[in-house]
Amino acid sequence: MAVKPAPLAAFRLLLEYDGSRFQGWQKQGPKQSREGVRTVAGSLEHAIHEAGLRLLYLGGAGRTDAGVHALGQVAHLHLEAKGAPRPGELRRLLDAALPQDVAVRDVRSCPPRFHARHDAVDRSYLYQISHRRSAFGKPWIWWVKRSLDPQKLSQAWSAFQGDLDVSAFADLDPEEDGRSRIIRCEVVDSGSLTLLRVRATHFFRRQVRRMVGASVACALGEEEPRRVLEDLRNPTEAANLYWGAKAAPASGLFLEAVRYPGDPEPGPPKPTLSIP
Repeated sequence: MAVKPAPLAAFRLLLEYDGSRFQGWQKQGPKQSREGVRTVAGSLEHAIHEAGLRLLYLGGAGRTDAGVHALGQVAHLHLEAKGAPRPGELRRLLDAALPQDVAVRDVRSCPPRFHARHDAVDRSYLYQISHRRSAFGKPWIWWVKRSLDPQKLSQAWSAFQGDLDVSAFADLDPEEDGRSRIIRCEVVDSGSLTLLRVRATHFFRRQVRRMVGASVACALGEEEPRRVLEDLRNPTEAANLYWGAKAAPASGLFLEAVRYPGDPEPGPPKPTLSIP
């Protein structure tokens, strides 16, 4: 006789976090948790436990890497239905228990079948390049000390738009084929910042950081945009090693937003801080 699953309460969370002191989103397992590896999912699980709630499942829309931030990470949360709070109360409980570098922007009830990763239409990442040293923005920017050629930066960044094999610009698992549908690449200047935004159906590990690093290498005159195009058309292991060494630092990268069916198109990119 089959055992019926326990009734559950399902919630959709919208989160922001400063990834500077986290080893990414994904919980690293019992051994690493004991050794003090700090993750966003681990911090959420701890906050839920501190609130006296029984966690059944927690999943995120994007597996951000170590040091990467989020403005709009989405997660689905299943709690045991007995004693589960309403969305507003759950948000207050999490606000009281979470560390200062994680914030809950919204909590709402959702169908138990909602899946933050599988149901997403697309995701957007934002990267912040600074043209000057900042006393306040260092954890959230990449200060490129030399002058960038804006035309070559735009040419290289635009080369990534389309249905492409990004094998030369990502860390792939053996079963992954490297194809990515990149919907749009944008470049916007804001004060002393240049913002690079990319929107795609999905991303591979370190893909955006390598894309940024390749575009900056072209803007510095170290490479030409045609090299990027060539390595997209004919990716090789040598190209993967080359662009891996030029990956941009994690500090400037943000998971900006995750869209679901019915969500509006995103507006223009906006900086997370103002640097005149």
